[in-house]
This record gives sequence, C-alpha cells and structure tokens, in this order.
Amino acid sequence: MSFQSAKQASGSGNREAKGFLFLIAILLLPFLIQYTYRALFYTPKKIMLPVTYLMDTCEAKKEYNSYSYSAKAAAFTSNTKSPVKATHTYTSIDLNTVDSAALETLPGIGPAFASRIIKYRTLLGGYLKVEQLKEVYGMPEETYERIKPLCTLSTIAVKMIPAETLWKTPYKFYHPYLSKELKAAINARQKSEAYSEAALRALIEVGDARMGWYVGW
Repeated sequence: MSFQSAKQASGSGNREAKGFLFLIAILLLPFLIQYTYRALFYTPKKIMLPVTYLMDTCEAKKEYNSYSYSAKAAAFTSNTKSPVKATHTYTSIDLNTVDSAALETLPGIGPAFASRIIKYRTLLGGYLKVEQLKEVYGMPEETYERIKPLCTLSTIAVKMIPAETLWKTPYKFYHPYLSKELKAAINARQKSEAYSEAALRALIEVGDARMGWYVGW
C-alpha cells in the first residue's frame, strides 16, 4: 500500500469516528438539557397531609364488630340443629340355612364374602362353630367380630362321615380338615388292623383334631 492510499484510509476512518460521536451527542443532548433544568430551576412542592387520630373511632368500631359477631353466632347456633346419626338394626341369621342375599345384610359382608361363606359351608358339610368363619378366605378379624353376635347355628343338617367308612376308604372323602397325610396314615393303619374307634381317634388327634367334629362315632 502506498503512502497516499494509507493516508486516504486513515482520513476515512477519522470521519466515521467523528460522525459516530456526533450522533451520540445528539441523542444525549435532550437528557442533559432536562436534568440541567431540573437541577437549576425545579423546586419540589411540599404537600401537607392532614393527620387524623382514630383511637376513639377504632375502639368503637372494635366493640361494634365484637357485638355484631356475637349476635350472628348466637343466631346461627339457635337455628342450627345437631345432626342425628341413623342407626341400623341387623337381623340374626343361621349360618347353615342362610342364603347369599341374607348374608349380604350383615355389616361388612358383600357378594364376594357371602359366596365364600356358602362355599366353605358346603365343603365342611355345615358349620359347627361360629369361629369357623375365621377360616373363610380373606375374612378380616374386624368383620368377623362385627358379625359374630349376629350368627346362630342349627347343627341338625350338618353332614357327618361314618367312622367305619372313613377307616376303610379314607381317600373317598374330601374335607378341609382331612389332609393327605391323615388319609395316608388311616389307610396304612387299616391295612394292618381292624377298625377301632380308639385307633381312628388317635390318628385324627395327631392329624387335625377338628376332623373329629365331623366323624359320626
């Protein structure tokens, strides 16, 4: 680059810088004039606001509000009646004769539990004790305690297994209290000796004493 070209380029750059500074000065000029005027000629006016002491008024208002609230509360209390809880009376049922619809009237018993109670009754041959309801699948303890006073039992129709028939053919029967182990023990014993009530009772006591409730001795 020649000396002349460099000089021209430098002059062009100086002109652009001066133009930029001039533009900034023009933009800032109104603000400078405004702040200079305020600093020299503007005097803020003092505004005097009246002060009112409301001590007496507040106390009176406070007493009025208190009285108004008490009056409303008294009126509301006098017109409001305490709710009366409805009581439900349940009817006692016989576990060995009741149907599903009647079971559902018991507290805490719906269609599912009613069906399970009847199915378990069929497997047992009938309920002999109310406590057997605890053995129904999924029966909560609190539900059992609620329905226990409402359950009665008539054991006339409960099915019994003849003792000698159980001794001779233990595998013929299915019962919740007659386990495979007990069947095997009776079957092995009857092959080596004749029927004996004492022997059968002894085997049942070892296996599941509750099975003895359903044996016709």
